[in-house]
Amino acid sequence: MENYYWAALGAAKGIGTARLLALVKAFGSAQNLYEAEEADILATGIVSEKSAAQFAECRKDNGDLPEKLREQCERLGISVVPVTGPEYPERLKQILRPPVVLFVKGTLPDCRYSIGMVGSRLADAYGTKVATAFGKALAAAGVVVVSGGAKGIDSASHAGALQGGGKTVAVLGCGVDVVYPHTNAKLFAAIAENGALVSEYPPGTQPERYHFPERNRIINGISQGVVLVQAAARSGALITAEFAMDEGREVFCVPGNIFTDKSAGPHKLIKAGARLVDSPNEILEELFPELSGSVHSNLFSGCSDAVPLRKCPEAHRKILDLLTQGPLTLEQIVNASGFSIGEASVMLLEMQMMGFVQMNPAQQYFCS
Repeated sequence: MENYYWAALGAAKGIGTARLLALVKAFGSAQNLYEAEEADILATGIVSEKSAAQFAECRKDNGDLPEKLREQCERLGISVVPVTGPEYPERLKQILRPPVVLFVKGTLPDCRYSIGMVGSRLADAYGTKVATAFGKALAAAGVVVVSGGAKGIDSASHAGALQGGGKTVAVLGCGVDVVYPHTNAKLFAAIAENGALVSEYPPGTQPERYHFPERNRIINGISQGVVLVQAAARSGALITAEFAMDEGREVFCVPGNIFTDKSAGPHKLIKAGARLVDSPNEILEELFPELSGSVHSNLFSGCSDAVPLRKCPEAHRKILDLLTQGPLTLEQIVNASGFSIGEASVMLLEMQMMGFVQMNPAQQYFCS
């Protein structure tokens, strides 16, 4: 029950994590602090009169919150990891404002070897292919891939990690029981089975615009370094990477096409001193030398070279050629190929049955 008192403390207003830790130490437990009188809290000298009053007002309105959280989390299969808990990522404790608790669906992996991967929600085929390949190779080497569960680069990074048979963590800007975006339901279920969905927000919390910068600080906090795949010159992903540089994290940028604005963010940071990378092994050699060389993947190999040998039907070649550029959703395939949804769906099903194509947890098709 103590963890749910920690969760209730995290929901209270007026007191930051550092002072909460000091107060819990002074009162002996999170429960004792939550149930303490305002005068006793003020008497510690740890918080101001205004903060103590705000804190007391929150508890007055939510006196039974610990019990409500316990019932809700147990029903939904969500665990609560307080900042003092052994499962709480050690690196995350060192940031300026570590979350008081993490709500976790799945099993939070050991994040000593971890890398953040961020980028555009509007990723093109190149960005999707890069994120998937890097996520797959890094996870296969034993690195936990941390991202934000959003469309585009985030989803491709998570899907790649799952393809690599490794662990991945999705840090959400909503409750871990809320599927956002809705199209990621299958992906989130797979992540919970092979890693964890994580949030500082209680179950039921809906996504809000201001949640996402807060979520990004957790991605940075957990990770030893951050990879920026694609981002516009002004974007949340770029801000995340810039913040990571300010926090002393190693930032890696994948170069892109100079004729698209999605390359502007990575190129800007490369000019500012971030490291240009075109291979997952470069990241391993820099951050995790003991793991480098454990993955030998050729990012430039696609399935197109194998097509003549496998005698792919001519009518299906157009789709298969598109997939050599990287994983694509059915909608993206339809838009790029000119086929109708029905035509593309039938051909994709046939190619899956013939072993040419597979589908990842993000509902993207890719070459086998």
